[in-house]
Amino acid sequence: MKRSRTRWRRSLQVKAKHLWVKWLACMMLLLVLISGLHIVSASAQLPNPADFTDPLPIFKSTLSQDEIGSGWVRLDGRPIFRVAAPASDLSQRVQDIQRNLAGVSRAYRESTTPEINLELRGVADLPTIYINDRYVMTVTHLDAQLEMTTPMAHAERLRDTIPRALRESARERQSSALADQSKWAIALLLGMCVSSFGISVAQHQWRSRRRAAASQSPSTSHISQRRREDLSAIQTLAFQLSQALVWSAGVLLILRLFPQTRWIQVWVLTHLPTYLSMPLIGLGIYISIRLSFVTIDWFIDTLVDGGLLTPSRNQRLQQRVSTISRVVKGVTVLLLVLIGIFIMLINIGVDIAPLIAGAGLIGVAISLASQNLIRDAINGFLILVEDQYAVGDVIVVDAVFGMVENITLRITQLRDPEERLITIPNSEVKVVSNLSSRHSQADIRIPVAYSADIDQALAIVRQVGEELALDEEWIGRILAKPLTLGLDEFGDRGMVIRVWIRTQPLEQWNAAREYRRRIKVAFDRAKIPLMLSQQELWLHDTEVAIAPPSMTYPPSDATHTPSAESTI
Repeated sequence: MKRSRTRWRRSLQVKAKHLWVKWLACMMLLLVLISGLHIVSASAQLPNPADFTDPLPIFKSTLSQDEIGSGWVRLDGRPIFRVAAPASDLSQRVQDIQRNLAGVSRAYRESTTPEINLELRGVADLPTIYINDRYVMTVTHLDAQLEMTTPMAHAERLRDTIPRALRESARERQSSALADQSKWAIALLLGMCVSSFGISVAQHQWRSRRRAAASQSPSTSHISQRRREDLSAIQTLAFQLSQALVWSAGVLLILRLFPQTRWIQVWVLTHLPTYLSMPLIGLGIYISIRLSFVTIDWFIDTLVDGGLLTPSRNQRLQQRVSTISRVVKGVTVLLLVLIGIFIMLINIGVDIAPLIAGAGLIGVAISLASQNLIRDAINGFLILVEDQYAVGDVIVVDAVFGMVENITLRITQLRDPEERLITIPNSEVKVVSNLSSRHSQADIRIPVAYSADIDQALAIVRQVGEELALDEEWIGRILAKPLTLGLDEFGDRGMVIRVWIRTQPLEQWNAAREYRRRIKVAFDRAKIPLMLSQQELWLHDTEVAIAPPSMTYPPSDATHTPSAESTI
């Protein structure tokens, strides 16, 4: 109970450490809004901000100069009506009309006797709109065609639309309206803080459940561990995107409430797709890569959980599938990155058809110039299909010895006993010795002196092998009872007894070391001497023995070469 309370307190401390900056920002914004609420309650009207009509964007597609485009005319960021013009003149026309409307709106708000007098005057049979003797715009035939009516009918429609927008603009700047908008802004800010805190709590609870699940059922393979890591990365990104969405949407809604800041919201929403298109495409590619990794690992993990790839049943197949999954992931990443590049090019308006055709020609040229690369890829594919070796195997390629750490279609990387990373092109792998495919075997040579009782030595060798095979620590690692082949040879220094021990992959060296240790202890207990270096000199018919030098075994200048076949 005390541990759970302590853990709960620590989690709250960590949560408070991460959220104090966010809550401080919330409180500062609340203070600003509350102070603004008192100001607008005491004053009749806020000071008029600068005219923001020029930076307002134009909603139009990319058009040639001869094409006709349309754009919205806005007042305080609110769309009022659309106008049409040639593509080369559209932007300037919209900005001129918005500037005229902003001037009329300012004069209307500052007037002591505000009234709106809209007049339609004819200029070359086109109605021209004046408000309080201020020129606003001329209704063109293109504007009328956009609304599927006549210029005069469209001008009569604008007679009601424009004054309504001017009155709404003036009403939004009154003290009562600003006070109501400030209240809504405070409510939105509180909602943002609550939502953000809820997302943070949900993320913390998810992390706690994930740690508890990992401690209760730890991953039994690297595949399961990688799948959990990929899922964790995707879910963490989802929480972060949720936080960003809550705050960005809340800020945009607050900006929309006030006429002085509404243009910022319009500008952001208009330019956001342009500025964020590339990052969003990159984010989509990243999520797609992570999801593909999760899918591949989930498929393999399903096979493992279903019993098709259980370690006790088919460890080699599991190792092989894990290796193939690495290669599949590498190919998937390459394809998704290429797709992302093509999508980015299409987004910026590049025609990718010539690029694809050119890429085909470039690929042919590269294939002719890079024959070694093609041979590497073909041989790497055959290595995977024929299961010559996999990640985790110990192999010997020519004079290179080490454990396979990474395999791609082009290269194989080994880690030798000195922890050096050795990279071998797959086309150079012609003759390979796999020391850990499916099972391994220790080939042990036990040297015994000629003066020893050979039958007693063989009995001890068999007994030690049986005891090792029945040991609880070695039952799962030694696959069969050690096979004593018998007296294998007569050497210059003594007799050699040969023993084979079949083990799990990569366990042959551990089993051989333990077996040699037990043999030495058993031989010492039975007083059976191991063979030593000795020389005998014969003179005529008299045998003169030269005693061997005083030394311990093994000699100080002995060297050891790692191999599956060795002498004790």
